[in-house]
Order: sequence, then structure tokens, then C-alpha cells
Amino acid sequence: MKKPNSIILLSGGLDSTVSAAIATRKTKPLFALTFDYGQRAAIMEIKASRKICQILKIKHKIISLPFFKDFKGLRMCNAGKKLKPAHFRTLDQVWIPNRNGLFINIAACYAEHYNASFIVTGFNREEAMEFPDNSIRYIAAVNHSLFYSTRNRVKVISFVADYSKSQIYRIGIKYRAPLKLIYSCYLGGKETCGQCASCRRLLNASSGLEK
Repeated sequence: MKKPNSIILLSGGLDSTVSAAIATRKTKPLFALTFDYGQRAAIMEIKASRKICQILKIKHKIISLPFFKDFKGLRMCNAGKKLKPAHFRTLDQVWIPNRNGLFINIAACYAEHYNASFIVTGFNREEAMEFPDNSIRYIAAVNHSLFYSTRNRVKVISFVADYSKSQIYRIGIKYRAPLKLIYSCYLGGKETCGQCASCRRLLNASSGLEK
């Protein structure tokens, strides 16, 4: 049976990388999109995503969204200000206005133009507890919208939507995802801080700990 075409949203983190690895088995990825919206970790995320795509044999595109610089006070995008890991622990501290909604709609433009059936994301159960735009209900709502806004009725899927970080890490090992290449630090340094919320989630996952 012919595999459906897909567009992958790839940040270089655990969830999107594992979902991408599964997508190479279950779909035909046309390319992966990584977004540079001025986030502190942009350089490192792009670097990680590029290497991951090379291993998974997926074409890679980088999309620049420079207008986010107009939104003052976003800690995730204020690279000029020195902050500590403790400044990246809560939802309010790391929230980016409508980020996932925007990413999906940009990907949907590509998916419709290139006739891809699916947009593959790394949305997961654990982050959905804090981030509503990671939830299964959000995926359903977005797909309802895309039913009307794309002629080929593109759908968003996540192969890790039902799993915690620890489970995703184990699934990544099963699917031989390039876990050694992932980058998940909010601060964006060459070395991960190990203390921000994203680093802690990854450390817990790699240690096999359930939250």
C-alpha cells in the first residue's frame, strides 16, 4: 500500500524527533519544517534538526518568522537579556502567542500545495497537561478547521500524542530515533542547562521517570 505524504514539524526536541522517526515508517515525509521565530534556542534547534533530518533522510526547510521580535517581553525570544533557568519554569514564562497554531497553518499551506495528507507534530500527553495546544482536543479542533481551509483536507497527527515523556523516550529507542542529537533547552546555550523546565522533562524521560 502506498504511504501517504507528510510534512513534519521538527524542533529538534524529543517529541518531534521521535514522531518524525515513526513518520518515516508510516508515511512518506516530503520534508521537515523548523521555525526560527527569534527564540533563544533557534541556532541550536536548527542545528539539531538539520542533523536529525540527515540521519532520518528527510529534506529540511527553515522558516523565518521575524515579526515575533515586535512582541516585547517574551522571555523565550529576548536573547539579549541574561536570564537563569528558573526564569523558564512556568507556562506564563515560556508561552509564545499562538505559536503552534501558526506553525500548523504554515505547514498546512505547504501540505496543500504539495498534496501531503498529514502534518506530523510532537504533541504529547505530558505537555498537554500544561500546554492546551498539545492536547488531543486541540488536534481535533485544528483538523476541523483544516477540513474547511484546505482543499485536500490536510490533517494534523502526532504519533506520540497518547504518551508521557518517559514513554516517548522508550519508543524513540524502539524506532531508532537519533536521540543523541536532540536539543531541548529553553536557554539556547551550546550546552544544555539541565535546569529549565524543558531540560528537566528530558532528564526525567531519559531516566525512565514518570511525572
